[in-house]
Amino acid sequence: MIELHNVSKIFGDALAVDEISFSVPKGKFCALVGTSGCGKSTTLRMINRLTEHSSGDIILDGQAVGAYNPVQLRRRIGYVIQDTGLFPHWNVARNIGTVPRLLKWPASQIRGRVEELMQFLDLPSAEFAHKYPHQLSGGQAQRVGVARALAADPDILLMDEPFGALDPITREKLQSMLAKLQARLHKTVVLVTHDMDEALRLADHLVVMREGKIVQQGSPLALLQKPENGFVDSLLGGLERGLKQASLSRVRAHMTPLGPTLPAQSRIPDTYTLRQALSVMLRDHCERLTVVDKHDVPVGELSLRKLVKEAHAQPGERA
Repeated sequence: MIELHNVSKIFGDALAVDEISFSVPKGKFCALVGTSGCGKSTTLRMINRLTEHSSGDIILDGQAVGAYNPVQLRRRIGYVIQDTGLFPHWNVARNIGTVPRLLKWPASQIRGRVEELMQFLDLPSAEFAHKYPHQLSGGQAQRVGVARALAADPDILLMDEPFGALDPITREKLQSMLAKLQARLHKTVVLVTHDMDEALRLADHLVVMREGKIVQQGSPLALLQKPENGFVDSLLGGLERGLKQASLSRVRAHMTPLGPTLPAQSRIPDTYTLRQALSVMLRDHCERLTVVDKHDVPVGELSLRKLVKEAHAQPGERA
């Protein structure tokens, strides 16, 4: 769906992006990560031509971006930014319906689409449709921004630090919302973020940038297991890489099925990550946990000793 081949961007005498190449298959989630000023936001804006690239090729759905009318191109790509960019003098419903109106959808279709997205993003229409941006919390405004980006059902969604200005609790809730949304809609997503935990949680593919160049790219698990250099290792958490890797795998993939006996220990849902399970073990001073399903019925156990043996024998896959 998205391909960049040897793409560069020069601002005056400054080389902001230096011959980068990566691709994002249809329906996959890619995160651009790196320190401030590394070129990741510039890269994102080159995809929808808010910033024109200086050289190289950018291909969207098999066609060079230069072949598209830039206005029409941006209308078919959802775009979410940190400060939401909502029109302050328009209410929530009108903000969400912006692109469908530009595309001249029938009014009834726009109303239906707005109500559908508001319900999906936990913004009840009766409560929020007539509110204005200044009447919303940061998290609510960001959800409206996501709804607006999705209103015309674009194939591609670009997100530039969408949750960067939010408090940690709200950010985590919106990350969960985005993960559920992606599982349902299967959009092709490119996310710019400085939050490595956010990137690891959401993305199928990571592109690590430094000083305008790509220093490593691959799956989250591949980068955690074998960082290319000290910079990537530091960005991924250094000594905490093992815990970050544990956050990519669910308990259900590592538990021992229910046997004749169960440890009289703490209980954890099978949807927990290994990182959460390890935290419970440390908190409760135990090496074995009872694993329960969504009905709180025991289905197995998780053993610290078994996890250590698995990690030593063969690194686990993301589950």
